Amino acid sequence: MKHQLSEQDLEKIFIASRFKKRNPILVLLTFAGFFILFFLLLIYSLNYNAYNQKVAWWYQDEFGQPQHSLIDAVNTYQSTSSSSKPTDLPQIADNSIYIESIGKKAPITFGVENNEPAVSSNLKNGTIQLSGTSLPGEMGNVFITGHSSNYPWVNSQYNSVFALLGNVVVGDLIQIKFHNISYIYRVKKIFVVDPSDTSVMKSDESKATLTLMTCTPIGTNLKRLIVQADQIIPAISQNPKPKNQASQSLPDIGR
Repeated sequence: MKHQLSEQDLEKIFIASRFKKRNPILVLLTFAGFFILFFLLLIYSLNYNAYNQKVAWWYQDEFGQPQHSLIDAVNTYQSTSSSSKPTDLPQIADNSIYIESIGKKAPITFGVENNEPAVSSNLKNGTIQLSGTSLPGEMGNVFITGHSSNYPWVNSQYNSVFALLGNVVVGDLIQIKFHNISYIYRVKKIFVVDPSDTSVMKSDESKATLTLMTCTPIGTNLKRLIVQADQIIPAISQNPKPKNQASQSLPDIGR
C-alpha cells in the first residue's frame, strides 16, 4: 500500500528546504566575489580609455615592431660629433611632445598659470607647461603635466594623454618642439611622490632638465608619477638663457 503524504508532511518538506542552512563561508566568499567583480567593472568603465591604451601598448610591445626613429637619429648625430642640429628627427608639430617608447604625441600649451581653472581648462587641449618654470631653450626645469585618466563625461581626446607614462624607462628619449626647434631629453629618473611634494619643481640653473608629471594609480589622485630627463640636444652650452623659477605648489590636475 502506497504511503500518502499528508498536508503536514508536505509543509515540513517545503518549509525545511526553504530554510535550509547554507555554509556561511561560502555565502561570504560569493558576496566578496561579486563585490570585487562589480568594483573592477566600475573602475574600468570610468577609466576604459587609459586601460585600453595599456593593453594596446602591451600587445605592441610584445608582438609589434618597435619604433626607433628618434633614438636612431640621436645615435647617428652623437656618433658623428656634429656641431649642427640632427636633420632626421621625427616630424612632430610645433609646441608638442613626443615620447617614442610609448608612441605618444600630444600638444603642449605653454605658460599656463598654476591655478585649478586654468590647469583644468588647458589640460583638455593636451599637456601643459606651468608658468614660472623654464621653457625649452632655457636653463632650469621645464615642468609639463597631463592626465593619466579623467572622468569619461569630460569632452577631450587627451583625458588619458599620460596613461602610459609609467611604461617609460630610464634611457628613453623625449622630443619637444618649441618655436620650431627640437629639444631632445634622455630620461634619468622615474619615481612617485605625494601631491604635496614640491621638490620636483625645483631647478638647477646649471642644467637644462625636463620633468613630466601625472596622477597615479590610474583613476586616482593619490600620488604623482614623476619622470625626469636631461637635455642632450642641443648641447647645454647652447642654452645661454637662465630662468629664475618661482616656488609654487604642484598643480591640481584632478585625476
